[in-house]
Amino acid sequence: MEDRYLRQKECIDRLWGELKKYDHIYVAFDFDNTVFDFHNIGDTFPRMETLLRFLKRNEEFKLILFTCNGGDKLLECIEYCKNNGYEPDYVNENPVVNNAHYVVQKPYYSILLDDRAGLGEAYLTLLAALKGKIFTIEEEDKPLFEDQLLNY
Repeated sequence: MEDRYLRQKECIDRLWGELKKYDHIYVAFDFDNTVFDFHNIGDTFPRMETLLRFLKRNEEFKLILFTCNGGDKLLECIEYCKNNGYEPDYVNENPVVNNAHYVVQKPYYSILLDDRAGLGEAYLTLLAALKGKIFTIEEEDKPLFEDQLLNY
C-alpha cells in the first residue's frame, strides 16, 4: 500500500497492534509548549493534560517524557507532570529495546505528542483510536471524547 501511514485508520490499527505485541501503547510526549508554556505567553494545554491524565489511569498506556531539559529543570518537569496527574513512566529512555537489531539511540514510542512534530494529528489519531475502545470514562474525561476538534 502506498504511503500507508498517511491514513489515520492505518495508524490506529498499528497502535492496537503495538498493544498486542508489547502489552502497552507507549505514548511519548514533549514538555515545553506541549504541556507547559515555555515562552510564558499565557498558553494553556487543557486538552493535552486531560488526555495524558486519562492515559495514565489506564494500564494499557505507558507515558514517556522526552525532553531536552536536563538537571534541575528536568526534575522540575517531572514534578510538574506528577503534580498535574500524569507522572511519566519513563523519562528520556526507551522502554522496549531488548532486540539487538534496534538502534538504541533512536527514541522508541508508539505515538509522539510534540508541538514540533504534528501534535494536532497525533492528538486526533489517539482520540479516534480511544473512541473505538472501551475504557473507564470518568466524568472529567467526557469533554475529551466530545472534543469539537474531532469534527474538523
